[in-house]
Amino acid sequence: MNTDFTRIITTTLQNHGTEIMDAVSTNNALFFMLNKRGNIRMSPGGRKFTHPIYYKQNATFKSYAKLDPIGTGQQEDITRAEYDVKAVAGSLVLSTMEEAMNAGGKEGLIKLASEVQEGAKISMNQVMGTQSWSLGVDPNDMQGLRYLIANTAAARLLGSRGGIDRATYAYWRNYVGAATAVFGTDGLAIWNTVLNQCTFGSQGPTAIFTTKTNYGYYERTLTANIRYYQTELADSGFRHLAFATLPVLFDDNCPANGCYFLDLNNLWLQLLARGNFKTTPFKESINQLSRVALMYVFGNFTVGSMRTQGFNSVTGYV
Repeated sequence: MNTDFTRIITTTLQNHGTEIMDAVSTNNALFFMLNKRGNIRMSPGGRKFTHPIYYKQNATFKSYAKLDPIGTGQQEDITRAEYDVKAVAGSLVLSTMEEAMNAGGKEGLIKLASEVQEGAKISMNQVMGTQSWSLGVDPNDMQGLRYLIANTAAARLLGSRGGIDRATYAYWRNYVGAATAVFGTDGLAIWNTVLNQCTFGSQGPTAIFTTKTNYGYYERTLTANIRYYQTELADSGFRHLAFATLPVLFDDNCPANGCYFLDLNNLWLQLLARGNFKTTPFKESINQLSRVALMYVFGNFTVGSMRTQGFNSVTGYV
């Protein structure tokens, strides 16, 4: 056995916390945008992730007469949404026979280490891509967009998100536009309505995520020979268009017919610092000729503003 093998494998696999994040973000449109905007937040610890919410105006701010006393009463204008910490994990297995076969030279060791690392990246990427759009039905799953953003008017009034009851507090409901049976001119009008209803001053949706099919519908409505591209994504490698200055992207994990108008300034992937795509040391397996390590991430998706998020369903094109 090459005595350098354990050191090379351990260094290669355990020091890739930021690399795996890059792999996730650059192979998934939603993760790419979150990462590009710095919306992946590390927390040093805690039982839950929280998101501050300014839910009403400070009542002391108003017009006063020249010598009127200015109100100084303490205001209850801030609350917090709370989200559970979830775990996503998997195992990395090194065959003892493959270690022996690759022990002859440094090149062989590095190649094997890279292959194991690449397999881990691909697997974690696939799982995190699914988790980002999770419905949250499985209690172990992260609470993705399909859990956070209601896709029907009735669902906007059901249950709580982040510990805040959507039926009680109107500010905690996302907008749901009319379903578009045939995307064309009418579909563009509905998209305009969704965008306008989700916009409050300088706050509102910053990107639209949809399916490949719906992306194609939108593309067919555009005027020929005019480039509808978003300069922010010019060098990203993602196919994209623009709608009212917002980038429009398709994501393979977006549910059928869905069009999500997302305020990425208020959508975060929060991670515990000690669970940022970590890899444990390799240990000998007790029942096979192999060594095993575990890769894991502790985190969840959080929303700080619901009223600036929107949804529209598209089911066809004319």
